[in-house]
Formats: sequence, C-alpha cells, structure tokens
Amino acid sequence: MNTHLTLVAFCLTTLVACGGGSSESSPTTNNTSSNTTTDTQTSSQSGGNATDPSSEQGDNTDPQAGGDGGDDTDSQAGGESEDGTDPGGEGDQGEGDGEAPEPENTPPEVVVDITQPEVVKGAPLTLSANVEDPEDTAFSYLWRQLSGPEVELGDVTGPTLTVTLPDTYQAAADSYQFSVTVTDPQGAETTTMIDVEASNAMSPTQAAMLLHQGTMGPTLEEVNAATGISETQWLDAQMALPATYHSPLLENYPGRDTPHQINRIDAWWKATLNANDQLRQRVAFALSEILVVSDANNALRGEPEGMLAYYDLLLEYAFGNYRALLEAVTLSPVMGTYLSHLGNEKADPERNIRPDENYAREVMQLFTIGLDMLNQDGSIMQDDSGQPIATYSQQEITGFARVFTGWTFAYSARWDRPSRNYSLPMHAFPEYHSELEKTLLNGAVIPAGVGPEDSMQLALDNLFNHTNVGPFISKQLIQRLITSNPTPQYVERVATVFNDNGSGVRGDLSAVIRAIYLDDEARRYGSVLAYQGKIKEPLLKGVQLWRTLNAHSEEGNYFTWNLDDRYGQGPMLSPSVFNFFRPDHQPAELSEQGLFAPELQIANDAAMIGTLNQQYGDLVWRMAERHDTLNPSAIYLHGQSDISLLETSGLSALLDRYNLLYFAGNMSQASRDAFIELDEYFANRSAADRVGQLLFMVSLSPEFNVQY
Repeated sequence: MNTHLTLVAFCLTTLVACGGGSSESSPTTNNTSSNTTTDTQTSSQSGGNATDPSSEQGDNTDPQAGGDGGDDTDSQAGGESEDGTDPGGEGDQGEGDGEAPEPENTPPEVVVDITQPEVVKGAPLTLSANVEDPEDTAFSYLWRQLSGPEVELGDVTGPTLTVTLPDTYQAAADSYQFSVTVTDPQGAETTTMIDVEASNAMSPTQAAMLLHQGTMGPTLEEVNAATGISETQWLDAQMALPATYHSPLLENYPGRDTPHQINRIDAWWKATLNANDQLRQRVAFALSEILVVSDANNALRGEPEGMLAYYDLLLEYAFGNYRALLEAVTLSPVMGTYLSHLGNEKADPERNIRPDENYAREVMQLFTIGLDMLNQDGSIMQDDSGQPIATYSQQEITGFARVFTGWTFAYSARWDRPSRNYSLPMHAFPEYHSELEKTLLNGAVIPAGVGPEDSMQLALDNLFNHTNVGPFISKQLIQRLITSNPTPQYVERVATVFNDNGSGVRGDLSAVIRAIYLDDEARRYGSVLAYQGKIKEPLLKGVQLWRTLNAHSEEGNYFTWNLDDRYGQGPMLSPSVFNFFRPDHQPAELSEQGLFAPELQIANDAAMIGTLNQQYGDLVWRMAERHDTLNPSAIYLHGQSDISLLETSGLSALLDRYNLLYFAGNMSQASRDAFIELDEYFANRSAADRVGQLLFMVSLSPEFNVQY
C-alpha cells in the first residue's frame, strides 16, 4: 500500500541549549527563515527516546550535555575530580552549581525539511537538517522520534535521517514528530522539531474500492486518476466540485412543447452518467431513498420540472447541514403534494376538516427519529420490561400536524387559487394555520397563537435536535453507501460526528460523509470483517455498466422506456414513501444470523429475470462494435477499449481490468476460471462478441452483484 507523507507544520518549535548540564527550559520559537534563538540550556535525551526534550527533567545522560559522556552526578560539584582533587589546580573555581561556563557564541539556526515532495509508506523518507551558523561549519547531530507509530531510526548522528514509515492499514492519517539537536564545537546547540502526516496513497485496487462506494460506478479513467492520492484528497476534491444539477438538463419531448416524465428520467441519466461530481450524485441518490418522493402513478407524474427541482435540493444539500436539508424538503411543494401537507388547513369542525397527519407521521418515522428510542450506536433502547421505548405518540402527531397547516404554492394570490409552482418553496397563509397549542417531542410545546413560519422553525429545531437523529440518519447513510450491516461501533462513530463535527456544529453532512468513507470499517485495509459490503441495487448495477462502457445514443438522449419495470427500480419511482426496500429487511436465510440485506427485498422473480434480460441486451446485442450502422435514437454500449485490450494483450489482461473495474480486486479464482472457459467456448467469434459475452458473465457473477 502506498502512502503520501504530507508536511503539516514546517519546523514547529525550536529549543536552544548552550552547553552545561542545567535543566532550565528555553522559550519556544517558530523555526522559520527569520529564526530567533536565545542562549539557554536544555536537557537532551539519549538513544532516540520518544520524549519531548523541552519537557525532560530526568537523567542527563546525553553525551552532548555539558560535554561529558558520563553520569551528571554530584561528584562533579565544586569542579573536583572523583578522587577529590582539583583537576585544573584552581581550587574552588566553578563553586555553586558545578556547571561549565556557558559558550558565548550564537547557537546555530536549523531548519528541517523533507527532501522529496512525496513519500510513500514502505519507501524511504529523508529528513534533512539545514544549518546556518556564520561562526562554524562542523556540527554534531542527534535525531529522535517524539511521537507516532514506532519507526526504526537507524543512523541518528548525521545531517540527514532516512527512515521507512510502517505500512499501517487504515485510512486515517498517521501523525509523526521528529526532532534534531544540532551542536556546534563550542557546545551551543539547537533542537528543532518537525511534524509530518502520513496519509494513504491509494493503490489501483484501493482506489477502485473507494470509487465503487463513492460514485455511481467508476470508470477506468476515474480509477487511474484516484490512484496515488489519498482517500481524503479524493473526498476533498469531489466536495469542492460544483454541483451538476439535473433541472438544466431537462428538455421537451421531441415534437412537443413540454417535457414528460421520460424527459425527467433522461435528465437523471445524463447527469448520473456524465457528471464529474460523482460523490455528490451518489450521496444525493442515497438521500433520495431516505427522503422519498415519487412520481409513479400519482399527481406528480405530470410535474417533471418539480421532480427535478426536488432532486436538485438533495444535490444542493448533500454536503450541507441536515437541518437546512430538512427544512428545504419540508417546504418543497413536491414533498407537500406527495405527503399531503401542501394545502393542509387548520381544523374547521363545521366543514368537517382537521389537519392532515400524513407528513407529521412520516417526518418523524422516516426522516428524523424513527419509531423507537435509539442509543447512539443505533441499537434500540428498552424499558424495564424489555420493550422498545416509543419516540412519539398520537399527541405529538397531532401537534406536528397543526404545525404543517397553512402552507401552499409560492406566489399564490389566494389560498383557493394556487399557482401550482412546483419548483419554489411553499408560502404560508396565516389565516389557514392552526393557532392552537402544539405539543412536540420531549415535552416541548409551541404556545397558542404562534404563526406558521415561527411554528415551522420551532418544530424543525425540535425534530433536528432529538438524540435519535444522529444514529438514525447515520446508519441509513452507511447502509446506502457502504455496508448493510455496520457494527454498532461504526454507527456510533459516525453519529458522534453528526452530533458534533468537531467545531460544535450539529448535522454537518460533509463531516458525516467523510466519517462514513474514512472509517476503518469502510476501508478495511489489512483485515476482513465477518460481514461486509452490500447487495448492489439493480439500478446501480445498470448505471455502473453504462458508465464504464460509455453508453449513449447518437441523438444524445437516454429514453429508457419501462426500464424501471425490468429492474424493479427507477430514479424517484418508488411505489411508496417507504422506498423500494426497508433498511431493516431480513431475508429468511439471514434473519437467523441477525443480518440485513435491504436490496434483496426487490429481488423477486420478475425483477431478477428482467435485470438479466436487460443486461444481456445491453452487453451483447447493443454493443456498438457489433453493428455496422447504429439506430441514432437507441442507446449503445461502447467496448472498443476492452476489445483492443483483448486483441493486443490477451484475455488475462482483460480479466485483470475487469477485476479492478467491476470487482474492486475481489474476483475469485472460480469466477476467473469460469470466464476463461466461457471465452474458450466463443473463441471463434469476433472480439466484440467475446467481450460482450464476457461482460454478461461478469454481470452474473456473485462478486459483481456485491459492493465490497
């Protein structure tokens, strides 16, 4: 495993000592080009002991201290030798503390730097002490490691120190501190420390693994670009990219003056396949399966602009704050239509009207706190009788239902004549808002008479600050992005970051996403968990194949007619607010082991057969290189790169590529043998046919169908 070494602080502290054996401490200074030192004394350490020399008060056994290689004991007091005689014949000279005279020259100035721009674990790292001293040119050196994983120092007495950092199996950076003490011939010395931080430089396999988790399906170019940098660098670069929103990609249906649902889906495919901000696209897709809206067979089917505006909210807040996202979702007219709090009125007994409770229930059950009280590791709290503790009751449902009254489309002139603008946040009509008292979570109450805007803010704050939100949302994000069965410790680590990003901010999704991807349980370098990974959703399997094989039509459209029927899944096409599958779904075979496999909830006969048929059609019949002419409106996959590799370098090289791209290094020998046998069967076919058949076999393999 490769690891970059990044210089964190350039020569943090300089400690200066001038001869003698006194343990007086010196003030610290920044060792920069304008280095300033003072003539004071400091005890030195022996043998590379990993202790800060500025704080050492122990044995003065350093052979450089006081110019004496022996014990610095009281037998030297008064300047006498061990036999009690004055070695210099000067009697009581030096009487008082027994110290040698302090050197009068200026101590050397020392700057430590790294001689190469990047260092990887398992390869040499060289630190160099650059000394400036107008009075001397000959110096002695003593290097030490002060902190970090143990390193074999080797020769510590030269102007350079060359070490090999250990190959630690974790995504988190390793921090080290080294020091060098430089002494001139007069005994004046300077100790300079340098902090370095070792972060991973991903191998191709490690890069592929991260990109399987952090993109909608990695391309070879993306894996190559991520190789050699750290996970943190990749995450930072992705989060810095501007969002690729879907709404600008919406086009009218050919020959029509308005877009249809298929155009909304077309825009989703264009962005998902081609956007550079793949991490944002993947996180937004995960959020779309938590904060669910759907235009499958309902009033939203005819509102493609609104549906894309909602998805753009998920993209916008993917690395923002969950509180802001929750408010944007709540005020979305798409969500308001889907869960019926748009146009929700206060109680009117004469008209037999009472506030709709739909959103009040789902915002608690699905979007924030769940049904049961949770520990921070995601486990369910129990009362004294061993029963789960409910998070809310009908009283809270009634209170929140009152909160979500009086809201309708923006720019509506009248309540009964709404504008039907699905792209802008809803607007409040106070006269239709309930002014009754509203009971919220944990006994909080909004007094009677509070208006719709203030009630909304108080209610969302109440939800957001509930202790369940951190573990509830964190665990679902982990399940959607990394593994179906995170350990309680993994959940708690991420929930802790949700609760506080380290700067006192709650709900910082950028910090949460980093915590999810950088956790040792997500990276798993050097160890294998008992249960890891997740079943790939049918839609994500299709997206991955289309991305790696540059699927497109000559006309530029992605009209995927009824693809959701074949996959059993489509973007924002869930049959209900409960998504296509629940996070706690347990197939019978796994329930006895206490394991979850949410995606298998849609693995019915129809979806599995439909997915296989779709993949065979894509990979075999719609491989562009098999055709002399192409239908300009049809979507074809382009395998020329694979075909060329097979022709020039052979099957083994092609399977190595597939192991990286589709398996993240997890191709079993059994699968490889099966691919070889299959290719032998089609040996007399064209290279395009052979590649298509191999890719279809790849799509059937167990390793491809699991995201490791």
